[in-house]
Amino acid sequence: MMGKKATFWLLAVLFILPALLPAAGSSLTPFRRMVILENGRRKPLDTFARNLLKQFSGQSSLPGQDASAWLARVLFTPAETLDDKLFLIGHPDVPAALGIPGLGRQRYSLAQIRSGMDRLQQLAMQADRLDAPNRSAADNEIMRLYVNTYTYTRLLGACRFTPNPGSAFPVSGAIAAPILAIIPAPAAGAEKWLSPGEVIAAPEFHRPQVIEEIMLLAQAAQAFAEGRDGDFSRAVAAFNRSVQQRLPPNRAGRKIGLEVFYNRADPFFKAQLAYGLALILLLLALLLPGRVFTSLSRLVFFLGFLAHAGGLIARVLIMNRPPVTNLYETFVFVAWAGALLGFILEWIQKNSLGIMAGSVGGLLFLVVAGRYSLEGDTMGMLAAVLDSNLWLATHVVTISIGYAGCLIAGIIGHVYVIHQVVHPDHPHFRQRLSRSIHGILAFGLVFTFIGTVMGGVWADQSWGRFWGWDPKENGALLIILWCAILFHARLAGMIGPLGMAVGAIVSIITVVLAWFGVNLLGVGMHSYGFTSGIAQWLLFFVAAELIFITAALFLLRKKTAPKNSLLNPVEIKKPDRKNR
Repeated sequence: MMGKKATFWLLAVLFILPALLPAAGSSLTPFRRMVILENGRRKPLDTFARNLLKQFSGQSSLPGQDASAWLARVLFTPAETLDDKLFLIGHPDVPAALGIPGLGRQRYSLAQIRSGMDRLQQLAMQADRLDAPNRSAADNEIMRLYVNTYTYTRLLGACRFTPNPGSAFPVSGAIAAPILAIIPAPAAGAEKWLSPGEVIAAPEFHRPQVIEEIMLLAQAAQAFAEGRDGDFSRAVAAFNRSVQQRLPPNRAGRKIGLEVFYNRADPFFKAQLAYGLALILLLLALLLPGRVFTSLSRLVFFLGFLAHAGGLIARVLIMNRPPVTNLYETFVFVAWAGALLGFILEWIQKNSLGIMAGSVGGLLFLVVAGRYSLEGDTMGMLAAVLDSNLWLATHVVTISIGYAGCLIAGIIGHVYVIHQVVHPDHPHFRQRLSRSIHGILAFGLVFTFIGTVMGGVWADQSWGRFWGWDPKENGALLIILWCAILFHARLAGMIGPLGMAVGAIVSIITVVLAWFGVNLLGVGMHSYGFTSGIAQWLLFFVAAELIFITAALFLLRKKTAPKNSLLNPVEIKKPDRKNR
């Protein structure tokens, strides 16, 4: 007989675990596994569909259908998709400029935009002639909308096959544009892929096996249009087998299935949900008696952490490189490293502080990562400056772990300051918080320092100089100097636990500025991570943190006797060597 505790954990796992598993397969499974070459990378059509849908609409699915189902409808029954609310317009002036109804920041169908297509093309050409700094937000939105509608209209005819009995080729009608490069060119050793239209239009590619592949696509299109799911699935599966037979063994797309599974599992979104649920359960544990909600919060956090780690491992296996090559991946990795630190802290202290800090860090940075996932393929080809697995696995991973340490210390610093404002006469809990801040911030300092030194060695090998006062280098140095100042001030007795907590909060600002704030400058050898449109959010975050610190210190000043130092309050008159 199992005990009550074991039964509780078993039921909890059985209830929560299904939410972390991918959805069941369907007749679209072979379609999702079709290989396409885009921007130099071979990927499953499922990834291509998700990236396109995010690019068009800002979301990875439409109501009642996932991205692959949507793309199948676009390719094989294009007329049915013209009324889909697909194109997100994010600027209120754009609809009026195009002469279409609406106030902006909503999704439109191609049928709604069609009346303004000529005007859209004209405005996009005018905006394209302007230098990037001179374009307004409306100009950028018009250019984005034009690219999206043009891409979509090309997709509508990419697989529109019609019988062609009077020609050597059995079918015709597909658009001869490289919008859907799913057929390897029959050329020895060449990594060149063609769209169906390109194959039909070029007689030099009319080889028997290639013609058979085109006919299988035509059969799949007809079966899909007639609702014969089984025939559609078999035709696409036969097409996939034919393509794989023509690929060299080392290019057979062995990892396509793993990437499809990764897409279907969506591990980072599920980790995000788990971290948010863990925070809600912790809040309930504070409001209600008993330890049920505390135990559930730990379970949910752990399962979310496993999903998070599984997603990172899958990306490593798919791309054969550490998962830290762009801003999206660094946000995901730092979120995981922060969750790991929270897990370790909870293992040591068992007071829910680690669950809180790890969940907050994991949730916030996964949310931010989702913003960057809208900009294209998050597993795209590497910039030349980053094409080194050795240094990605040492410098970038190490300094990202350092970022995570500083950020988790700053999150705990918020808790310390809030607790002292609300409960100034209960210092015992804050003593444990102070030790946690001290240890985790020291962890962050060590890894940031090691990562910065390794980055200098990499720079010396790549650019011929160890240090060049690049903005990114200066940002890393700023983190090291700020943390060093905090520790020296603490040892000298110039600040106490409260000062250390406030300093840890400021370390979040230094990390954010060094991490991706310097990319906004668009200069230096590290400007490969440049991303527009986040400057206002960065300024808002910095202002919010400074307002929080100022307000907290003002409230504490009112509660603290004038004879006591605000940053070294009376509860700990002299720093204890054990807690330094």
